[in-house]
Amino acid sequence: MRTRPFITRRSFLQSLGVSTAVAPFVPLLNASGMETTRPKRLLLIFTPDGTADSDSSAGPIDWKPQGTETDFTLHQIHAALEPLKSKLIIPWGLRMSAAGAGEQHAFGSAGMWTGARLKDPGNGADFDGGNGHRTGWGSGPSVDQIVAAASGAGMPYANAATDAVQETLYRTIELGAQCGNPTSVTRTIYKADDQPLHPETNPQAAFDRLFMGVMPSTGEPPMEDPALAQRRLEQSSIIDLVKGDLNRLRPKVSSEEYPKIDAHLAGLNVIQQRINQMPPTPTVGCSLPARPDPSDRFSNNSKFPAEVAAMLGMVPHLLACDVTRVMSVQLSYGFSNVTHTWLGHTDAHHTMSHQNADNRDKLMAIDGWYCEQIMTMLTAMDAIDEGGSTLLDNTLVVWARELGTTSHSMKPWCVVMAGGGALGLRTGRFLDVNDVNSANLLVSICQTMGLTAQTSVGNINPDSGPLTELA
Repeated sequence: MRTRPFITRRSFLQSLGVSTAVAPFVPLLNASGMETTRPKRLLLIFTPDGTADSDSSAGPIDWKPQGTETDFTLHQIHAALEPLKSKLIIPWGLRMSAAGAGEQHAFGSAGMWTGARLKDPGNGADFDGGNGHRTGWGSGPSVDQIVAAASGAGMPYANAATDAVQETLYRTIELGAQCGNPTSVTRTIYKADDQPLHPETNPQAAFDRLFMGVMPSTGEPPMEDPALAQRRLEQSSIIDLVKGDLNRLRPKVSSEEYPKIDAHLAGLNVIQQRINQMPPTPTVGCSLPARPDPSDRFSNNSKFPAEVAAMLGMVPHLLACDVTRVMSVQLSYGFSNVTHTWLGHTDAHHTMSHQNADNRDKLMAIDGWYCEQIMTMLTAMDAIDEGGSTLLDNTLVVWARELGTTSHSMKPWCVVMAGGGALGLRTGRFLDVNDVNSANLLVSICQTMGLTAQTSVGNINPDSGPLTELA
């Protein structure tokens, strides 16, 4: 039985900003998932260090699929995806819209999902960006955050992010496995300029927070968990107490402080509305994964496969249960220090990519291993029937890396798109888009998610327009 943490009025007052106060105090209930039209979802997946190259004269592997647009053979690094080939799009040859301070791992991490430059040190941010170069943070929002901030018909969210009532509790969720301490090389998701978002890297903590109160669908008329109903009352009572504290504070402060108090009261009213109006209806197809075992993060290399499996394993459930509609999963980071001992390797991933030897077979084995993990997740998503389409059909999954190759080339950017068939994408295709900027793909992601007026993402290739070959 999970116990509820004791929340003091003091701790509540310390987190009065609406954005930071909502998550700890609003029960995690499922939004109504009974709509005839399923919501659009977006999932970004990161794996590290580019495709296999060699510091010897052997050169990079060419992972370009062989064949025509609709009749093609996947390269061996993507061979595990063969059973779902009809639901893939492989855009080969993109050039990354990534540049700025540091070296390629750094500005590739900052630019891969943002199309924005990595800045020089400033505003308290000063990191080693590789080979002694110093960097700050990235300079723009990542495409998932652009999508989540938007609202309207045909988008993942109809309600604005500022509305009192939200379709899901979490507008976005960021998960990761052994992502390292926060630096420009280890963060890929940005809320805005100078605002990286840090992934949750403890699988058990992620499970406990995100699935708290989620009720699997049973086919019976939904009923709210009595414990959640009690918690709803307790949280509303806490808010009433804090509002009383603020009102009593007013006569004791100068009139210049009144706007701050009024803003806090308005924020509390929004939170209270969300508590009282959040529907307890479970989503069709919603089920819970097993609770992950405790994780020795960052310190135990052998834990990495279990952490990857746990994080990717939660994704289908989080989306099917409508806990969120926009997600990212980051597996390791640029300069990955993971040693894939389960593949027989004795050197770390990044180290092998820069040895004066032909390690391409070992590097491709790493690519294939990541592909197998992602395939397991995609298969689970495709098994969830959402009435004429699957969860995968209703989700655009984009898998990419911070480099084109391990020798720091920024092209061809290795991208795999999966799902999205119910969102208007024509899947089962290989697209030769050699030398097109990746900003075009980021625009297309936005447009697929319903942001049809979006023509630009980032500041490296502004106003790029979409990737026309996707049409």
